[in-house]
Amino acid sequence: MRLILLALLLAGCPRLPPVSGCNPGAQACIADAPHVCSTSQRWERAGDLACSAVGGMCVVLEGRAYCAAPVVDAGASE
Repeated sequence: MRLILLALLLAGCPRLPPVSGCNPGAQACIADAPHVCSTSQRWERAGDLACSAVGGMCVVLEGRAYCAAPVVDAGASE
């Protein structure tokens, strides 16, 4: 009975990313997706999809990581 209870408890535990030593609150683009450094110094993905999956690209501007729309050159000829 104890073994079953232990198995159920462990199955509900979240799978945390490894500790990376990042600065808590820092943001970065990792694998084309915005990430935020948690208080436990782990890079946590912000959102479920990569930026390319929504037609954008991951950028960091002024310390903020986000999915930006691709730059369209209005002067480009077709």
